[in-house]
Amino acid sequence: MELSETLKEKRKELSMTQEQVAEKIFVSQKSVSNWETKKTFPDIESLIRLAHLYDLFLDHLLLEGSDIVKDIKVQAELSTMKKLSIPPFITNISLVILLVSQKWWGNLSTQATIIIAISLFSNFIPLFYFKSRAVNLKNELKNSKISNWFVVPLLVMIIIFAVGLIIFTPTLFKK
Repeated sequence: MELSETLKEKRKELSMTQEQVAEKIFVSQKSVSNWETKKTFPDIESLIRLAHLYDLFLDHLLLEGSDIVKDIKVQAELSTMKKLSIPPFITNISLVILLVSQKWWGNLSTQATIIIAISLFSNFIPLFYFKSRAVNLKNELKNSKISNWFVVPLLVMIIIFAVGLIIFTPTLFKK
């Protein structure tokens, strides 16, 4: 029996409404409804409260609803992807500021400008990967099969931007 069915069956055995369950475990009625209709899964704290309320063992709930274990893993990976995207993003902002501020800090040589532009471009690769993986994980959480149709145009825009930087940046900052 799946978790959603177990939750619904136990609630009905206790002759409780979704609203009553929600009040007892400190969530909204909509959350309880979503759990019972397989739209979402309860978080670990809610699972513990449900196990106490329904007099079930937590491992019973987790094993019955093995999708929950998968959901927890996906959420953990999604959190990791978000955290890992921060350093490349900050680096890219720093590189853009360095390129744009040449007038104030002094002009860089053409070679240095090209190296910065290449670094900026190559730093988009992990950003692109992390963002793409995060979108896939979010889709996995929603159990939807939405394709990443925006991935190819984004990659093309990044390549065009990088080529433009490499070609035009040195000429913009010549005296």
